[in-house]
Amino acid sequence: MITNKLILGTVQFGLNYGINNKLGKVSEESIRDILDVAFANGIQILDTAEAYGNSQERIGNYHRNSENTFDIVTKFHSAVKVDSSFDIKKRVLGDIHILGVENLYGYMFHSFSDFEKYFDFFKADLIELKSKGIIKKIGVSVYTNEELEKTIDISEVELIQLPYNLFDNDKLRGESIQKAKQKGVEIHTRSAFLQGLFFKSLETITGNLVNLKDDLNKVNNLIESNELSMASCALNYPVSKNHIDKVLIGVDSLKQLEENINALKTTDLESVFKEIDQIEIKDKQLLNPSLWKI
Repeated sequence: MITNKLILGTVQFGLNYGINNKLGKVSEESIRDILDVAFANGIQILDTAEAYGNSQERIGNYHRNSENTFDIVTKFHSAVKVDSSFDIKKRVLGDIHILGVENLYGYMFHSFSDFEKYFDFFKADLIELKSKGIIKKIGVSVYTNEELEKTIDISEVELIQLPYNLFDNDKLRGESIQKAKQKGVEIHTRSAFLQGLFFKSLETITGNLVNLKDDLNKVNNLIESNELSMASCALNYPVSKNHIDKVLIGVDSLKQLEENINALKTTDLESVFKEIDQIEIKDKQLLNPSLWKI
């Protein structure tokens, strides 16, 4: 089942998020429907974080009121102050209690800067938690190839999450990801839809994103000429890559989740993806949504 390569991101469960999100924060009822359908379709892992508003609490509410249980990846963020901020063992156990699970598939540093600052400080405790099966994998979320390559030589890091999509593609990421795979690192990718940018019409692109218009037009023409949908192209691209273990997607509604699941049924995209792999974004800062000015 190809859908088991998907991870469901849950930032929308706790925050208003995404350039195309017109529905706002997902309701409690919608969360239940989304998670029921995700579980029924073989999606086994949820991605959340301490910084995602009350996302963890809402996942915990689901677990306490459902027969279904997901594996969880959550993330430490130094800006989120909790009672046990710098007692990492208490912090992890607190997250587990909130999430309504017995252990964590992955415990990650939300940013490379947090990783650099706190990993050595937390290292012994994290190794102890892993030895007890409370954490299965220690990881870090990165943005750049440089961050990725600095991380893969640290043996305790077994899980890395990074952006990967039609623009953040093999042309940019492939070599660095292959180095990580050779070290035995599990790779999770995010931003498959670049926070919804791929779905925006060119006429609505403003600010510094206008510098991506030509590349967006190139993708749109490629999709149109091959009679594809943007969702099928953007989602199947990372899912099709053997060097990527899991692909993280976020949804604002049940309808959106069902559309993404259906999009994976598209086949024979190899020739399209060869052309995608040749796209090279000149201003790579625009691949980081936190630097968008719109």
